[in-house]
Order: sequence, then C-alpha cells, then structure tokens
Amino acid sequence: MRPHLVAFAACLALATLGTSARAVEPWSDPDPPAPPERTTLGTGDYGFRSAVEYRAAALYVNPISLNTTQNRNVSWMEHRLRLDGGLDWHDQVRVFVSADALDGVLWGDNGTYGQAPSPIAGANVSTKSPNVTRPCVAFRGGDPLTHDAYGYGLCSQEAITVRRAYGEVVLPFGLLRIGRQPTTIGNAIQGNDGDGRRNRFGFSRVGNSVDRILFGTKPLEAFKPAGRRNTSPNEGAFLFVAYSKLVQDAPNLFGDDLNEWVTGVRLLAPKWSGGTSAEIVAFDAFRWDRQYGTSLHTLGLRAMSRFGDWHAGLEAGANIGSTREVAAAYHAITNDPVVDQPVRQFGARAVVRYDKPAWTAYLEADFASGNEDPQARATLSQFTWAEDSHVGLIMFTHALGFQTARSSAAAVETLRRLEARSFPAEAINTRGAFTNALAIFPQVDLHPHKNVLVRGGVLVAWAPARVVDPVASLQARDGLTIEDDLVNYAGGKPGHFYGAELDGRVQWRWQEHFAFDLEGGILFPGDAFQDKNGQAVRSVLVQGRTTFFF
Repeated sequence: MRPHLVAFAACLALATLGTSARAVEPWSDPDPPAPPERTTLGTGDYGFRSAVEYRAAALYVNPISLNTTQNRNVSWMEHRLRLDGGLDWHDQVRVFVSADALDGVLWGDNGTYGQAPSPIAGANVSTKSPNVTRPCVAFRGGDPLTHDAYGYGLCSQEAITVRRAYGEVVLPFGLLRIGRQPTTIGNAIQGNDGDGRRNRFGFSRVGNSVDRILFGTKPLEAFKPAGRRNTSPNEGAFLFVAYSKLVQDAPNLFGDDLNEWVTGVRLLAPKWSGGTSAEIVAFDAFRWDRQYGTSLHTLGLRAMSRFGDWHAGLEAGANIGSTREVAAAYHAITNDPVVDQPVRQFGARAVVRYDKPAWTAYLEADFASGNEDPQARATLSQFTWAEDSHVGLIMFTHALGFQTARSSAAAVETLRRLEARSFPAEAINTRGAFTNALAIFPQVDLHPHKNVLVRGGVLVAWAPARVVDPVASLQARDGLTIEDDLVNYAGGKPGHFYGAELDGRVQWRWQEHFAFDLEGGILFPGDAFQDKNGQAVRSVLVQGRTTFFF
C-alpha cells in the first residue's frame, strides 16, 4: 500500500465513523472531549486504546406511580463498570471490544431464597456477600392480564455483558468495519451510542448497537492528484454504506429475517462563510422482511454549526413504509383482519445556545409524533426516541416509563396466552424514552468555578395525539367504534398535557478523572397521567452518582 493512500484511508476512517474528534453536539456535554489516545507497544507495530469508567448511582422517586397507593415509591443503589479496549496493527487493522460489568446491579444480596433471583444467604442477618440482581418492572400479584399486577421488583442480571465487538481494516480506498458496533455515533434521536457522559440530565446505559458490515469512503478525493487530496479527518464529504442483520430467527428459513441497508453522507467544515464547526449528516436505512411484508425507510438528517458564541443544531427523523406485523399480533385480541399498516412516524429536535465562560443560556424544542388509534386499519404513527437520549429527569424517564412498562407487561402476557407469533406490545414500554410529545425545555448553566457546574431547566410537554394505552383500549372495545373505549396507561381518559417539570443538576469534577453529580426534579403532572378519577399526584426525584473515568 502506498504511503499517501495509507494516510488518506486512515484519516478517512476516523472522520467517517467517528473514532476521531467529532463536531460537538449543541444538545450534549463534550464529555469525554475526545476518544482515547493510541499507545504503542514494543517497536510500534502494535498499539492499543482503552477507556475505563466505574459509576455508583443512587435513586429516589416519590412517587413513581402517580395514581395508586401500592408500588408508589422506589429507591435503590446500583453499579456499572465499563471496559473499552482496542488492539491494532499499524493502526490499520483493529479489533474493538466494549463490555459492561454489574450494569444496573443493585448493591447487596437481594431476592427471595429458592426463587429467581435468589440471594446467596437464606436470612438477611447472615448475609456475607452480594449477588447479581437489578430492579425491573415485574409481576407483583393479582390478575397478570392487568397493569395493576405489575410494579418494581427484582430480575436476574448478567455479571458481564459484551455490548460491542467488531473488527475494522483500513483499505487504500476506505474503511471496512464488521461486527457488533454502535448504531450511530453520538446522541441522536433515533440512536444513541451510550458512550461517555454526554447527557445534560441523567446518564446513559448500554446505548444502541447493531450487527453490521459497514464501509466508509471519501469518494471525491479519489479523483484528485495525490498532492491535492484533503486527508483531514475534520473536513470534507464522506459516504458510508452498510448492511445490517437485525433479526435472524430460524437458521433454516430466510423469510423471517429482518434486514437493513443503509446509505448516508456526512459533510464536515471546520470553517465556512457563516461560522465554524459545521456538520451535516443525512441517511436512509431501508428495512425489509418477507414474513410480515415489512418495507420501511428510516430517514435521518441533522445539521449543526457554531456562530461565534452561538451554537445551533437541528435533527429530524422519519420512519415511512408499511408492515403487517402489528396487525398480525393484535388479531389474536381483536379478530380484526390482518392488513398492511402504513407507517408514518416523525421526530425532531432543535437547540440553540449562547455560551460564555461563566454561563450558558440554552433552549431546546423536541417533537415525536403520536398515535391515538390502536386499531389494525390505522396508520402506525408513534415515534419513539432512543432511550438514552434523555429529555428531563422524571416525566418521560420515570413516570411515563413506569406506566408503559406495566401496560406492556400485561399486554405481552395477553398475547402470550393467545399464542401470538409476534409481540409488538413489548414496544409499548418506552423504557424512559421521549415519545408522542411536543416539549419546550429552556435551561441555564452556571460555572462559578472551573470544576463546578450548576444547571437548571423547566420542561413543559404536550402530546400531539392523545395518550392511549393501545392494548387496554382494544380489550375494552365493545362496539363499532373504539372512541368511547380509549384509556390511557393509568386507566383514565386520554389527555393531551403531560405537565411541567423543574430539573436541577450540580456537578463537581476533580482532576478530570472523578465527578460527583447530584440531580433533582419535581413533576407537576397533567391530564395525560390522570386515572379514571382525574387524579395524578406530584412526583419528586433525587439522584446522585460518583463516576471514576480514565
């Protein structure tokens, strides 16, 4: 391989796939500010990159259930150790691995002896060592086909989870990456890599990954003479294509596989006539299968730039196509015909901020389309953000997340008993993601000291479509129309207003390897959270965490 082609391909790989310095997102904290540096071994033929993070977090929410006298409050302490590492030869052939240990695992020896999960000790007083459990929404007793039977309990957890493992090779004309890799780079509304500590409120967990073959190239540079090629990893036009195997069920069948083909471009301009640090990304991810006739385009566009002290960004996404998988599953409940349902889902985020050394003024507007008609003939129009791309501390992350988790558990059990082949009701569980909402979220940052951050914000959110529990509403249908049978996730009448939330965060950092965060929030719920009696109480959250990182 000729030296100038090696240099061109290497920098191309870094810029196209995000393993080098990337544009700072206006909606994210730049933490860490850059990927791990390469360290050479021996004669320099081999090198490695590594990153380690340990997090201990404590949470208290009172109440998590806004409408009941049972399963009201939650509090716990949890761990996570993240280990990232990569080995390379001449920085041209690389292998990367990312693993989480004790991810979300509770402190202590927890569970009921002889049941799953089981503690090590049969009596609390004789506890000598902790076990591996995590908090989850689980069956708590009663009728398992109703959401009231579910609340926070304990589930087993793997001690170590390999979340990513992939290899990549720098070729003369681009970079090839194969394996389980991040779905996207950064904090996006349709995917979040879950890396670092970029969330303005709360923290990321595992992120989104995919089994994929990806190729990136900088096609316009190939037509230039070697001396005029732009080998910068921070500017130029990049093209990437990828094939993903999303589902591969029966090894002897092809029709039940869900496949994806991705095509995208990325433009980077450190300086341009209007500002600096500009980035534009556009892509189309096409999903298809034969089993349910799925044909779906996931479209994405994002643009960001700095203008002196101002920093602005816009991101939009859409899912457009059709599938009959949802109708085929709900046919077991309603006996409605199985039809191809059109998919029309849209989401967006816009941020503008004004940065000064001692303070920042920040304004965020968020959108995700909704769906208030759960019937098979209706368009599938509810858009759900990536769960690690947080909006606020309580409203979506905990209050709506808890309500939808309980409804999802009851709906999945209903489909299981009816021997459905697919379980789209699992997607009712938002896992704390932003969905079916229009939100305004102004915030202010103060930096009284270089190691101290004080942040406050006011989140106000409405639902574009009334908030509806699809399966509970289908089960309640008693006539030709479902309008009078619609209920929300608390069993009340569907509403349009989620409410208002006050959020705050204080962070203290030490030596760039340790951080302490204390966060709190108060939720004033609206009619979208109210039960059949029109009641939903105020909720308070306090959480703290210590993070060690290298």
